[in-house]
Amino acid sequence: MKVLKIIRDSINRVIENISIIMLTLMVLVITYQVFMRQVFETSPTWAQALSLFLFLWVGFLGVSYGFREKTHISVEVFYNVFPSSLKKAAALFNTLLIIGVGVVFTYYGFQFALSSMSVNLPGLNIPTGYEYMIIPIAGILMIFYGLVSLFKMEDAAGDQVINGEKEGN
Repeated sequence: MKVLKIIRDSINRVIENISIIMLTLMVLVITYQVFMRQVFETSPTWAQALSLFLFLWVGFLGVSYGFREKTHISVEVFYNVFPSSLKKAAALFNTLLIIGVGVVFTYYGFQFALSSMSVNLPGLNIPTGYEYMIIPIAGILMIFYGLVSLFKMEDAAGDQVINGEKEGN
């Protein structure tokens, strides 16, 4: 369990750092694009393609982060009135759904990214498949976080549970 905790924490740090860098870069690129359009009445051809690329990556990393932090949309009005046995069943079903969606993202996302490798992104001149490679990456992350939740490394509050004892994040 300690090895999985180290792996999970390392993945979390990498995702957070990549997201911060990409979001910052996206803001800078869009700011540059707007400045160029307003001041010089021209817009660089690569700016829109790069901002869309970064937006997709940040968005899909955000999806996997949402599953990790359990901040995805849920209907808690009904869940809160369930008895504890039904809450456990619903939590298990939710986790299995997350893993299932992760499998779909991984399988079909990888096929989609590979099929898009022959077409280049306009303005960036890189294969479009790189833009869509985030879909299977997000799927793998969803599967990983679902398995972590399934093996009860985390309780409902997101605290670590190792050998029955809680540990802070």
